[in-house]
Amino acid sequence: MLAQAGDAFTDELTRSAAELEAEFAASEVRLEIISCVGASDDDVAASLRDTADAADGIAIICTNTAATTAALRKCMAAGKPVVTLITDVDADARHTYVGVNNRAAGQSAAFLIGRHLQAHTSPDVAVVVATFSYTCHEDREIGFRSLLRQRFPNVNLIEVIKGADSGAATYEATRRFLDEHGKLDAIYNVAGGNEGLAAALRERDLVGRTVYVTHEVNRVTEPLLRADAIDYLLTQDLRLLLRTAVEHLKSACEGQVVPAQAIIPIETYSRYSLY
Repeated sequence: MLAQAGDAFTDELTRSAAELEAEFAASEVRLEIISCVGASDDDVAASLRDTADAADGIAIICTNTAATTAALRKCMAAGKPVVTLITDVDADARHTYVGVNNRAAGQSAAFLIGRHLQAHTSPDVAVVVATFSYTCHEDREIGFRSLLRQRFPNVNLIEVIKGADSGAATYEATRRFLDEHGKLDAIYNVAGGNEGLAAALRERDLVGRTVYVTHEVNRVTEPLLRADAIDYLLTQDLRLLLRTAVEHLKSACEGQVVPAQAIIPIETYSRYSLY
């Protein structure tokens, strides 16, 4: 499995895979995770080419770009099943997508924020993305924007902040945004870099005053949630995600027809419901 994702999320994914190692071994499956944190699309494509021959199937988290999808199509042409996780690619470049409905995740974030701000006359909200080359980021932003427009027209979506999935980049981008706008009633981060975003809000004394929604429970977001810096986390059960991915890869390897999508539930946590 190749993971072109943020470091905190990749660490959590690796931990979940380690917890399932014995379970997978009992069904004669070995899942190896190759971290592609910070890798370019060309580097991910090269890693795919290097590992595909030795693997019976490919699970991948990656951008939906020409370099990566071309490499995935070559894997499929060579008879290797491909499953995408968390974020999808073109339908002809994989067999199955496994993960949450990301537009619904964006709608969930909009609902939480909209309810908090529905009594405000004209609240200002921003969205943080890494890159729209991740379809999950694009879909979350689309779902967020559309539900705000439909259900909460009083809310102003004033900025899309590019955070590059990096704490440092997200901090700088958020700080520049706050220098220009000052007022911020809520923020939705569809990506990583939450340590930087929280630091920028803390500097402006906005922690606890700006409604803050983001994704995934990991070593960065969990303490921020417990400290009230983050209000809500939208996430998915990573063990269920990995089990489902392995199940569909095994089925495809055995020549069975697999579904185009395997949607798993969205889970929502506040500090009071976090396990």
